[in-house]
Amino acid sequence: MANPRKIASTWRVVGAGVSPHQEKHERIRPVTAKLYPVTTETETREAIEAAREALKAHDTIVMPTDTVYGIAADAFSHQGVAKLLADKGRDRTMPPPVLIFDLAALAGVVDDVPDDIYDLGGRFWPGALTIILHSYPSLSWDLGETCGTVAVRVPDDEFALKLLTEHGPLAVSSANKTGQEAALDAQTALESLGEDVAVVIDGGARPKPLESEPNEDGVVVVTEREPAPSTILDCTSFPYVVVREGAIPVEELREVVPTILTRAEADEQAARKAEEAGSASSESTSSERALDEQADLDEAYEQWDSTHTVSGEPARRASAPAAGSVAASLMGATSALSSAFSTSVDQERSRGYRDNTPKPVRADEPQTHPVPADTARALVFGESKIETAAKSTPAQSEAKSAETKTEAAKTEAATTESEVKTEQKDMPENQL
Repeated sequence: MANPRKIASTWRVVGAGVSPHQEKHERIRPVTAKLYPVTTETETREAIEAAREALKAHDTIVMPTDTVYGIAADAFSHQGVAKLLADKGRDRTMPPPVLIFDLAALAGVVDDVPDDIYDLGGRFWPGALTIILHSYPSLSWDLGETCGTVAVRVPDDEFALKLLTEHGPLAVSSANKTGQEAALDAQTALESLGEDVAVVIDGGARPKPLESEPNEDGVVVVTEREPAPSTILDCTSFPYVVVREGAIPVEELREVVPTILTRAEADEQAARKAEEAGSASSESTSSERALDEQADLDEAYEQWDSTHTVSGEPARRASAPAAGSVAASLMGATSALSSAFSTSVDQERSRGYRDNTPKPVRADEPQTHPVPADTARALVFGESKIETAAKSTPAQSEAKSAETKTEAAKTEAATTESEVKTEQKDMPENQL
């Protein structure tokens, strides 16, 4: 049986005096957070110690910033960041920003800091400018699904800067449940997150009024400020894009980096580039078609070359003629004429313009038979059969004579067969 006191302390009846059937039961969420004011130096010291103990224990706290109240966790505590997201009712697809104590600490959490980022930080930090950069790859934190980026800011709040200086970077999001309005004072934050966080720091209403410098008469002008979130600037690519407009106007950012774009301007620029790319693509269609045809032709030649090789080896080439021979003289003359009357041609690049692909031999066409070696040598190098025969022995001459007669008989038979096939080929189709 449940404890009656526990039931009485966690449930209450709303709507007294109405019918029991119309009574509404509402769960009372117990507030476990401790509230710490920071009006004096002693209170501030106690609040910082309590906040640091909670953060080291991987717990969450509520603290004031220069814009709204925020829920914070140690940026390097995986358990603490996970609890922060759970307390707000978010998942890992909405990672929290990270607060640092000074511009000098930026290089410790991001991978690369361009000079114009330092210019922006020098102008607007501490202040309501959040900058998205690529995070340092060796950091052991887990802020959620950040895609390797981190949103960084230096808040313009005295207590927040003291806590950040003593403890280190904090993962911070607005102190409210997802879908609710951001808390502008400690009491509102306590009502929303009092059962989730360990510590709530009461720094007064936010945002604080803007105080001017004293004039000649010592008068300080106090101006109330409307609540506004920080301006978020995406600096992971160029040009930089304002992904959320906030307390700092775009015009002021452009005073430092003139190329900064709003999201609408970035979308318009991207659409214009896509349209230009489409126009250029249509203009180059004909040239691309010609390149495709040339590529197809080159592929056909490569296939032919691979088909006409033996065992995957390159096609065999004839060796150069002997020096001093007639063939060598002819080749030299041809080379001289070519260099004198024509420009050099890159055969590999101009293969698409040649038409010297060997044609396949048909089965019904006469086959060319090789001639004897002596005859081929005499035709190519101009040697005489008589000189060749004189150099050979009588036995060799007799053998070669018999070989010559045999080859002649084969040639005569091939010629006769070719003539018969030619006559049959030339006959009308109705005679076949």
